[in-house]
Amino acid sequence: MGSERLIALMRDAGGRLPERRPDAYVVAQGEGAYAYAFLVAEALRNAGFAIVQHAGEGSFKSQMKKADASQAWTALIVGEDEMRSGEVSLKPLRREAQQLRLRRDGIVEAFAGALAQARG
Repeated sequence: MGSERLIALMRDAGGRLPERRPDAYVVAQGEGAYAYAFLVAEALRNAGFAIVQHAGEGSFKSQMKKADASQAWTALIVGEDEMRSGEVSLKPLRREAQQLRLRRDGIVEAFAGALAQARG
């Protein structure tokens, strides 16, 4: 991107670059959950979604606080229950809505629909 265009974008955004809010922040807890979550995150990234995955360890509560602080539209939650059932839990973070369970097979289509609802 040329510097003139960058300056124009910054001026239009009130002196700041426009931010791209993540579509989802991935939270994983439990044995094997991080690897499972990584595969889900990669599938969604490959489909063009902006996905942030928690790096390292941390309590579920700590990870959810980071998910909220990231300003992501949703949190994708992977625990041992989700792995056993071949699913991912999706929690909207920016509006009041019920948490959903999405099947891992077909995650891209299911996530696209759930994200549209989460954005309003």
